[in-house]
Amino acid sequence: MTWVQIAWPMLAAASLTLGLIHVLIWIRQRSMPQHLAFAVAAASLSVLAVLEMVALHARTPAELGTLIRWMHVPVALLVASLVAFARLSFGPKYFALGAVALALRLVALVANFTSGANLNFAAIHEVGRVRWPGDVWVAYPIGAPNPWVIVAQLSNLLLAAYMVVLLFSTARAADPQVRRHAAIICGGWLLFIGLMVVSALVMTLNIGKAPFVGTPSFVFVIAAMSYQLGSNLIESNRLAAKLRESELARLQGERDLQHAAEGARVGLWSWSIPDDRVVGSSKSREWFGGHEGECDLASVMRRIHPNDRPQLRSAIEDAWESGTFTTTFRLAHAEPERWLTVSGEMEFDQEGRALAMRGVARDDTDSRLSGERFRALLEAAPSALLLVDEAGRICLLNAETERMFGYAREELLGRDLERLLPESMRATHVRHRQMYSLGPTKRVMGNGHELHGLRQDGTEFPIEVGLNPVRFGDQTLTLAAVSDISERRRKDAELSLRRDEVAHLSRVTMLGELSGSLAHELNQPLAAILSNAQAAQRMLVRNPEDLSEIGEILSDIVENDRRAGDVIRRLRTLLRKGSQDLARIDLNDTVRECLRLLRSDLRNRDVVVVTDLAPGLPPIEGDPVQLQQVLVNLIFNACDAMREQDGRHLTLRSVGRRDHVHLTVADDGPGIDTGMHERIFEPFQTSKPNGLGLGLAICRTIVESHRGRLWAENASGGGAQLHIELPVARVE
Repeated sequence: MTWVQIAWPMLAAASLTLGLIHVLIWIRQRSMPQHLAFAVAAASLSVLAVLEMVALHARTPAELGTLIRWMHVPVALLVASLVAFARLSFGPKYFALGAVALALRLVALVANFTSGANLNFAAIHEVGRVRWPGDVWVAYPIGAPNPWVIVAQLSNLLLAAYMVVLLFSTARAADPQVRRHAAIICGGWLLFIGLMVVSALVMTLNIGKAPFVGTPSFVFVIAAMSYQLGSNLIESNRLAAKLRESELARLQGERDLQHAAEGARVGLWSWSIPDDRVVGSSKSREWFGGHEGECDLASVMRRIHPNDRPQLRSAIEDAWESGTFTTTFRLAHAEPERWLTVSGEMEFDQEGRALAMRGVARDDTDSRLSGERFRALLEAAPSALLLVDEAGRICLLNAETERMFGYAREELLGRDLERLLPESMRATHVRHRQMYSLGPTKRVMGNGHELHGLRQDGTEFPIEVGLNPVRFGDQTLTLAAVSDISERRRKDAELSLRRDEVAHLSRVTMLGELSGSLAHELNQPLAAILSNAQAAQRMLVRNPEDLSEIGEILSDIVENDRRAGDVIRRLRTLLRKGSQDLARIDLNDTVRECLRLLRSDLRNRDVVVVTDLAPGLPPIEGDPVQLQQVLVNLIFNACDAMREQDGRHLTLRSVGRRDHVHLTVADDGPGIDTGMHERIFEPFQTSKPNGLGLGLAICRTIVESHRGRLWAENASGGGAQLHIELPVARVE
């Protein structure tokens, strides 16, 4: 037995084995018909190998011609399987070339059985013998060529062209696996076609002593194809395993998403548009009918409030253009009323046809009710509320704003806030607003300055504005609360008038207490005037020509008259009735004026006055009369507190600070009882047998009207201390 008789059956068996393997693969995976086409090619090669081996040992021309004729059947099957394999692997592109090549091969196959000895020879005259390595003699045909062989060669050329264009077209593919697959398949087939064409031409034209041999070369092509298909199968199995893992992960993700959605009280839903199929999570099924599984859009629509259905249909129609939609609607027959907000995205195919819509639905009832409550609260607010953006445009306002300023809501939304301010304030307000936007804080607008609003009819009115920054995402808005203080100003004016009247009555009452001292203050200069006048009369009677002492007497009369006039002036000042008259005053001068007024009374009470007045006090802004009244009242109270003491010392001390002036009135009395430091400033709180308890209450009211403070405390060494703190006058 020669090596040819061993090799060719082995090649046939290997090819047949590969073919059977791929048939089994195709049976298991019908979605991959490439394996069936390969199995046909492998089986055809196995038959061709057997026919070749027998032909190599043929003894007669008739036997050899018959064997060559039948070789063209597996060759035709090889061509058919190749064309089918290429079509299945690389798509329909350029398939016309393969189809024409297959058609020519079928024509050649018909000619093979109807003309001459076979397709290659019209007649075989004899069988030649040639020696191969290993001292093996093989047969080859010698005869006249058949002209129909040209059809077979044209089929081979078209088949080669088909492989070439497939090879070049896939060379530009982005996937390297596709390029490698094309190189192996198309390159292998080009090699086999070339060898088959050369072998057929050499044999037919009797060029050399060569038999028809194609099996060994094609076996390598079949092996390469099998390797490639096997690699593809392994990759496919790997991808299938990954797909299963991905599917398991997807299912787990869907379960997790379902649990998260249920925890977040949202419903997931999907609408398949071609078959009108709606599926959803348990929460979606609860809202849209309690159905299990699937339903259609009409069933969902029936669960929506009739008044809201057109809105949902409109949102779906808009989604066909924009690809997304969001809408809010009520559920039908829901008690209490339930609102849902639904959002989703539309999915389209490559040709722009809508395939599905997926999204989420959430219960928006609480937030909607909260919004309605917020709007109701906003509208019921007694102040005008405006929400203003960083550019000064009005974003939101309430009904009180409309009433206060006389504008309709639509006339203010989106407009500048300065529209509500007088023309004289607008430029300044723009600068202040821009500075406020750099560091917005909760505060009162104006910094002590009077603010005015402007109504639509052009009238101005006093306002008070509170500012509060509000964060909305990455934007900071300002909530302005505006109050019309016209009525407050009117009542403050009335209250000020009543306060001035009470203060005047208090001063009149206080002067009653001073009446004895004041009488003494007036009696002294008046008695001196009378005595001097009588002395002058006696001098004139005794010696009318001596006038030298008369001038001195008249000077004394003028001085005593001035003293009496000062007393009367101070009385008139304290008795003056009128509204608060502010002026820039030196608090030390006020202290000295009061001490001069009370000089006799303090002497009668045996009170020693100690003054420690800081020089160069900054001026304060106040009403001199009212501040004198406060100081006189505090001095009287200090004197009354020391009436049981043997040694009575009254100390008045002033100190200047950076932004205020501090005055202390201290006595040597028993001090203030525990728990009474604030109560003594309440009306009708008094320790005097005949007192009304209004003095300190009036004093604190006067000091606070001057933007100051009045408080009491006990001194560490005994006695009480009353402290007055008043702001320094503004620099003009």
